[in-house]
Amino acid sequence: MKRIQNRNRFGITAISDERFNNLTIEARKHGALILRGGAEVEKHLDAMQADASVIGDVILFRQDVCLSEVLEETHHFMQNLQGLNDSKEEPLRTILNEIDAKQYLLDNAQKFSIPRSETELTQEQLKFYKEKLTEFLGGEG
Repeated sequence: MKRIQNRNRFGITAISDERFNNLTIEARKHGALILRGGAEVEKHLDAMQADASVIGDVILFRQDVCLSEVLEETHHFMQNLQGLNDSKEEPLRTILNEIDAKQYLLDNAQKFSIPRSETELTQEQLKFYKEKLTEFLGGEG
């Protein structure tokens, strides 16, 4: 899974190191290797056109990672551990997991004090993936 690259980060604020560390504790407890920033991570994310990504047990974040990116990618990591939608073929599995993750962010926006700009972006991304699901299902969605 990856958080779609949004290099136009107007209104997107990087989170503090302390908040980042607190939000990634659970994933670390479950075996995640968390990498934030650095030339290799940034280069890899640029190549993937992503702001963050989960690859197996590794979660990659840009140095200027924002709150919703941390929450989403750690959620994807837990989805993978739980085998969510593993019985589905690609791209359906990814579409369903993205919808689940976006909905998780929106459902917990108040709990985590996700900024409005990030919530609005997440709403746009949720709409995009719901449209993808409808297309995949042949308009039956």
